[in-house]
Amino acid sequence: MKYLFILLFLSTSALTVLSQTDTIKVPFVAYWSIGDSYNFKITKVTQKFKEGAETEVDTSAYLANFLVTDSTATSYTINWSYENNLQRDYQIPEELAEKFSKYRNSSVIYTTDELGTFQGINNWLELSSMVKGMFNDMLSLLEKEPNEVTEKVKKAMQPFIQLYSSKESIESLVLKELQYFHFPFGVEFNTIDTIHYEEQLPNMFGGAPINGKANIYFETAVPEESYCVLVNTMQLDPEDTKRLLGEVFRKMGFSKEKEIKKMMKTATFEISDNNRYEFYYNPGIPIKIETTRTSNIDIAETKGKRIDKVIIEWVD
Repeated sequence: MKYLFILLFLSTSALTVLSQTDTIKVPFVAYWSIGDSYNFKITKVTQKFKEGAETEVDTSAYLANFLVTDSTATSYTINWSYENNLQRDYQIPEELAEKFSKYRNSSVIYTTDELGTFQGINNWLELSSMVKGMFNDMLSLLEKEPNEVTEKVKKAMQPFIQLYSSKESIESLVLKELQYFHFPFGVEFNTIDTIHYEEQLPNMFGGAPINGKANIYFETAVPEESYCVLVNTMQLDPEDTKRLLGEVFRKMGFSKEKEIKKMMKTATFEISDNNRYEFYYNPGIPIKIETTRTSNIDIAETKGKRIDKVIIEWVD
């Protein structure tokens, strides 16, 4: 996708917002050294609405450390370590807290290229095993009181547990904040242009990708301070998202095929992203990243809205 950005940067019809003499080049290149360490606060907020009224708000936060453990002419190796709060996030009873303590601390080892572009997680098999183990331990809690409802829940969870068997899923679902952290790296932007491009998001359930229309533009850039604010927006294709929802229903086994087709015929499902990146692009450290995904759903006489936010703030 990085190369697509570069091609689009060269070929797209730009919307000029400044005179040509005000052109500023902003290169997102990592200037890191072994031992560089930065602490970040990650906050996640989920708001749910029904019929226009807010029905639920859930907020969680944790601290993470970004540590450069190796640097070569072509790559960086990063250790991203953090502490989970599973008891709070998944409402685990106090008496079972010790059972889940083995999942409390996590360390993600991953690599980037020499520009800071995310390449992949090195210890993804370890993380996959941890996540699936955690889900299986949660399912074991349901088995203590088996009934028709718990059996349906267990069946519905299986496709999601299976998701964590691939490297791509671990990188995209479990550690989405790292995707945001490294999003702009490897590209030099021209601040007077708005870049318009087609985005394709992978379908974790194995079907066709989800298409979207996206834009990138700058709110501000101060080259003497190597400071800028970059904005990325995206609108996913409504038909693609509706197709994905149907696939999820089928795999969860909650409805029969005839019922799913009937629901999907009149359903609407819209997803849009609005992400704001405040950076010191030299040495390549985010000051604050705030991402917002808004989902509007109207299906089977149920109309609702969900807003998911991820905020990454550099604390020291």
